[in-house]
Amino acid sequence: MPQAFMSEGYSEEGADNLLASNVSVGPAKVRRRTTANVRPITGSMAMREDEYQAFLLFVKNDIKDRALAFTFPDPHDGSSILVRMRQPHSTAPFGIDWRVQIALEVLP
Repeated sequence: MPQAFMSEGYSEEGADNLLASNVSVGPAKVRRRTTANVRPITGSMAMREDEYQAFLLFVKNDIKDRALAFTFPDPHDGSSILVRMRQPHSTAPFGIDWRVQIALEVLP
């Protein structure tokens, strides 16, 4: 299976880690929610049919339909990061191959 996202369509967001409480007068009180939060990343991979079938088996058997975390190469430097799939993947034809869109959350 591919080990990196395609540059086209890759995106990441900062962790939403603030909790705001309204007060009767003045600005809202704001604090950090936690010292360790998840950071979402999304990207696409081009897969041949055999790679796509291996990916489907990986999701079903290895990460138990997205319930388990797994290591993935960091898109910035290639080091290993711990991630979990945020939602089911989506697939579309890509020439004679498949374009698989995957949404991950980087775990602390």
